[in-house]
Order: sequence, then C-alpha cells, then structure tokens
Amino acid sequence: MLRASDIASLLYLRLHPADSYGAMAERLGISRSTAHESVRRLVQGRLAHESRRAMALVADGPALDFLSYGVPYAFVPETVPAARGVVTGLRALAEPRSTASSGLELVWPSKLGDARGIGVEPLVPAAPDLPFRDPPLYRQLALVDALRLGDARDREVARELLRLEFNRPLT
Repeated sequence: MLRASDIASLLYLRLHPADSYGAMAERLGISRSTAHESVRRLVQGRLAHESRRAMALVADGPALDFLSYGVPYAFVPETVPAARGVVTGLRALAEPRSTASSGLELVWPSKLGDARGIGVEPLVPAAPDLPFRDPPLYRQLALVDALRLGDARDREVARELLRLEFNRPLT
C-alpha cells in the first residue's frame, strides 16, 4: 500500500535518478529508512523498477497514469478553510501577480509563505521549502495538488502539464 510520501519520492526519483537515499530524505523531510521503504513500495507497485546505477528508475507511463487518475482518489487531502503559507496547485505555476488578485488559492500552511487561501496538507513535511530548494520538484508537487483538489478543468490542465514535465529531458 502506497503512502503519501511515496508520491513525492516518485517525483523526486524522476527528477534526480542518481541521488542517494540520504539526499532524497533530506530534500523531502523524511528519514532515510522512510526513503528506502518508499522506493521499495514504488518498485513493488510497478511505478518504478530497480536499477544498478540508481535507487530505482521511474516507469513513466504507469507513474503518469497513477498520478493522473489514482492519486486524486487514494490521497484525498486534508484542508483547512483559511491558512497562510506557500502556494500550491495551478496557481503555483502562474507568473507573480499583484496582491489585489481575487480567488482563493491553495496553500501549504507554513511560515515560509505569505499567500492566504485554503490550507492543504502537503504530501511531505518539506514541501513548503521546495520552491527555494528544488523548483522543479515544487512545480510537480503543485501539479499533483491540482489533480487532488482541482475542478475538472484544473485537473485536465494539470494532467497535460505533468505529461509535458515527464517528457522533458532530465539534466
């Protein structure tokens, strides 16, 4: 059975296939043993496969399918009506805008951000720190939140953007 941190681990593996368990754990705010178990569950669930040169390699097709159609049902987020924190969802990908814009944003509650909106429990503890430390991972986690909480239009846009993210060559 997958856990919420496994989704962030999947995205991390996709972006940083050569990193160590220690690097993954530190970036995601989880323990090394949790990182190791997470990769084991991803391999067991056929979302990744073992590799001699990396912790594991992500199976892009099954991973995209699960992120798009499984995660919104398997990992329904906890929300709070009003919070201050770091923007997530599709708004996280938008260009900076004036503070006079209207509409409720989705935010990961945190002292690190100043956006106000509906508070969403992040998939991993270190998520609010990611815009500053790992922007590509932040972008992909924000897209997953759009899949988890967005309306039909937002989910469709997030699916397409995530598909484009997965088709980008890794650096």
